[in-house]
Order: sequence, then C-alpha cells, then structure tokens
Amino acid sequence: MLIQIDKLKRRPRQIVIDEQATDFAVLHDLVEEGTILFNDKIHGTLEAAWAGDIIQVTGRLATTVTSSCGRCLVPVTEQLVISVLLCYAGLDDDGELAVAEDVELTNQELGLIPYSGSEIDLRPDLEQEIIMALPQQTLCEKSCRGLCPVCGRNLNQGGCECAPPVFHAGLAALKNFKAKK
Repeated sequence: MLIQIDKLKRRPRQIVIDEQATDFAVLHDLVEEGTILFNDKIHGTLEAAWAGDIIQVTGRLATTVTSSCGRCLVPVTEQLVISVLLCYAGLDDDGELAVAEDVELTNQELGLIPYSGSEIDLRPDLEQEIIMALPQQTLCEKSCRGLCPVCGRNLNQGGCECAPPVFHAGLAALKNFKAKK
C-alpha cells in the first residue's frame, strides 16, 4: 500500500484495498488474543491526490467483525464501514512540515501526517483508522440483561434462582448520595 509521490504529481491515483486483517500487525494481535474476529477481508477503494502542498487520501473501507456482547458474552456480528480522510505533508530540510504558513491553525491542529522520501506507506495509518472504528462496547441488544453475577446464567434466556447480591454495609451510606452541582 505504497503511494509513489512522483507518479501522484501527474494525476490522482486510485488504490484498491483487499487485505486480510492479519496483514496488519495490531489487528493480527487482536485476532490472536480472541478479542475480535474479522469475518471478511478489509476491502475498499481510496483515492490519493495532490491538494496544494498536501497529499489527500480519501475513500471507504469495509469489513465484517464479530466480538462478544459486553454484558452476556454472546457473539455479535457487525458490518464496519470506515470513511477515510488522511492528509500528508512533506518535511522540509529543517524537519518541519512544508505547508503554507498563511493558515492560522498549526500543522498539528490540522491533523497533518508528516512524510519524507519518495513514497508513503498507508498501512500504519489505515490500521489506525480501522482500530478507531472497531466497536468499543458491543451489545447484542440494548435491553441485554447480561449474566447472573452468582451463577453466570445468561439472563436473556430466563431468570435464575440465585439470591440478589448483598451490598457491603459500609457502602450503604453511598446509596442515596447525590453530587451537588
């Protein structure tokens, strides 16, 4: 997933992505740990083009992932569609981003990614975009009741005979606590 900068100066380039999740180092680790399962390849189309002093990469990526419900541990499959917008700026001889200074925002505030050399490797930045799009708290449904804290039964499949948990008496004073604004 390399962009040849000298070729990009002539005309925009289309980049077709069709990669296994395990081709990305961090995603590979997540799969190996069992945190998440990628059911499909990561696929999509990106376009890289010059925009003034900046190289802009835009497009969409898509895949299907399976992870466990955060309450009852049932596998949940979700379709991920990721909008990609990456902006790269070259480094000058002083190691500073080589973009016009007539902008009031700093280069870091603009979210520019520095590059040097004759090509840009998109893999680490695309991996970061995919990681940011992964579900943080997966739920099988909003009304999921979770697992019984005593016996571990899935409460969505019916109740259990366990007594409700008894709270520590020392924390009883916090039961009616309300923070003042």
